[in-house]
Amino acid sequence: MKKIKKPTILVTSLGRTGTEFFAKFFASIIPDCTSLHEPDIIQSTGVDDKLAHFMEQVRRAGVWRLVILKALGKWTLVKLSDSRFKGALDDQHAIMGLHTQRFGFIERMPGSIYVEANIGYYGLLDITPAVFKDHKAIYIVRDGRDWVRSHMNWGQFYGKKGIRKLIAHNWPIAADLPSDPYAEKWNGLSRFERLCWAWTRLNSYALETVSKNRDARVFQFEKLFSGEGKYQVLEELLAFSTALPSINTTQLRNTNGWLERKVHQSSNEFPSWQEWTKEQKGQFETICGHLMITLGYTID
Repeated sequence: MKKIKKPTILVTSLGRTGTEFFAKFFASIIPDCTSLHEPDIIQSTGVDDKLAHFMEQVRRAGVWRLVILKALGKWTLVKLSDSRFKGALDDQHAIMGLHTQRFGFIERMPGSIYVEANIGYYGLLDITPAVFKDHKAIYIVRDGRDWVRSHMNWGQFYGKKGIRKLIAHNWPIAADLPSDPYAEKWNGLSRFERLCWAWTRLNSYALETVSKNRDARVFQFEKLFSGEGKYQVLEELLAFSTALPSINTTQLRNTNGWLERKVHQSSNEFPSWQEWTKEQKGQFETICGHLMITLGYTID
């Protein structure tokens, strides 16, 4: 199997961590690159002109990929990640699936560098070295309290209804994993508890894949977007991700001002941690506490 030759930068997460920001960021900072945000996911929210956005996706991906293969479930990286997470797809088939979905697509993109910010890679970062000749991968993790709050306000993760629940991407659930302690309790969990479970279980899986790839690295959302040394962290991320052939780092554009740009902010309907009920705080600590501590987040 031929590896993808074009140097590639991948950015992934469980969503609500600025993936769209990074697609725009790299497009501006790196000369002669194609930088895309979720080219295999048809956007239904957060896009002002949905038809124009869809037509641009069709132009890039082609009718065959985005309309036909997408409809058949054969052009969607997040489905590969979900299947691996659920134990329904072995490494070799995952490698072949990733190669099939991206080899021709990336090679035909203009520019000498390809960048893709996509939640679909969350469960694939340990196998990307088998598909890409030269790549760097970034996984963004966010404080569970803010992530849960953001998704409660965003309303898509475990919140789809009607036809969208049937045709759109639906994230794995505990019932998909018979040995999971929450498998039999799932139907009785609130959406809040389900999001707590997702943050813990899906992040744990993703972080394990990152640990197996020397060309992948974890960055914390807070240190990038709100920490005192956020521009230093951004420069570290840029230095790591651009350590690739074909990238002349002396030609990278200035990063000043980028972290003041806000993309896809959610509403404030669901409150912050300080205003959670005692029950919600207890549920969060029970489900998420161990991983929060592992990641260095302090629960006050």
